[in-house]
Order: sequence, then C-alpha cells, then structure tokens
Amino acid sequence: MIEKSGKEATRDSSELTFCGVCKHFTYFDNNKGHNSPHAFGKCRGESWDGNMGQWAMFQHQCKNFAKANGQSDSSDISPNP
Repeated sequence: MIEKSGKEATRDSSELTFCGVCKHFTYFDNNKGHNSPHAFGKCRGESWDGNMGQWAMFQHQCKNFAKANGQSDSSDISPNP
C-alpha cells in the first residue's frame, strides 16, 4: 500500500519490496560501465538491514523505501521474469 503519493511515495513497511526500484539505491561503479539488474549496489538511505551493500532484486520489508522517479509501484514489478 502506498502511504504517500508523488515524488515522496513510500510503501507500507510490512509489504515486500526490493532495492532496485528505490530512490535510495545506486549500483556500485564498475570498469565496464554497466550493471546487471541483479547486481550488488548500495543504499544511500537507512537500509532495511543496517548494511550499506544491497542486492538490487532481493525482496525484503523496508520502512525507508521511496519509489524512484519513473518507476511504477514495486508490487507491479516481479524480480523473477
């Protein structure tokens, strides 16, 4: 469930989400200049488990999730094709 709308949209912390669709998540830089959607990255906010390093598609509950600009609600996106 979305608790806010617009740029600061967040999810109910009891729902599953994943970092790849959160505005706090960025991939680590690499010398090839690209990343897999499943690559390791970092949380620039307060992470759900206290670790900076995060897997983009690992489902978890997060009280600090904020939908990235241009992303649909993460409940509409399956991490498993």
